Amino acid sequence: MTGFWVSGLALVLLVTGLPWAGLWGSAFKTVRAELGWVKGEQDWTLGGEDVHAGHDHAAMMAGVGSHAGHAGHAAHRPAPLDGFDEMVLNARAERIAFPAVVTPPGAPGRFGKPGANVWTIRSDAQNRPERMTLTYDPATRRELSREGFADGHVIDRVVGYGIAWHEGQLFGWVNQLIGVLSAIGLVLLAVSGFIMWRRRKPADALGAPPASSVPARMGGAVAILLVLAALLPLLAISLVGLWLIERALLPRMPGVARWLGVPLAPA
Repeated sequence: MTGFWVSGLALVLLVTGLPWAGLWGSAFKTVRAELGWVKGEQDWTLGGEDVHAGHDHAAMMAGVGSHAGHAGHAAHRPAPLDGFDEMVLNARAERIAFPAVVTPPGAPGRFGKPGANVWTIRSDAQNRPERMTLTYDPATRRELSREGFADGHVIDRVVGYGIAWHEGQLFGWVNQLIGVLSAIGLVLLAVSGFIMWRRRKPADALGAPPASSVPARMGGAVAILLVLAALLPLLAISLVGLWLIERALLPRMPGVARWLGVPLAPA
């Protein structure tokens, strides 16, 4: 029963982590672009991306490149900037979910990309459905745009909910408790599985179950396996590797094959 419930929770964690993995996330991003499932800038980074790439740190230290700061920490900025205090007040008035990042005109935007000539107030809350981005005219301080989580593409919203769940932020402490129980369940399965195997295995073999005398109906399982292999490249590589070992190496190593419980074809 523990394995049944934990497998479902582990599957959710696996699926919600795929869009921001390096290889899978890059492929997913390409497919989205080809199918036109893009509306605005992607709100999450991929594995291996440098979120600070493109920042001119020398200029920032000199007070030229960027005066971006968090709305809750205005007292710690080195020097006042025209409009910055006003933007902080706007962020507080709009109740922007913490942390609210205030970026002045011309400063690098998200993930180090070139910024626009506007004031930007953006929530970086881990609970992504609470995020919002506001822009203001640098001269008049008039609001130019307002974009919330609901304004994004449906794919971005689905991934956003998934990432918030994955990070334990979607339902607060309840979400985090489920994550902790999932982790404990996985550890329990690993430990109890090893103990049960050691108690039941034969002394001279691995203890793999023998092949059934009744042919199994494998059509559905094979279809699921092929879909997973297509979605998970490392799984596909592992399956090919195991197939090559079973076909090429084990026939030449009958003792190892018998210990593993792999039936060999008659010579």
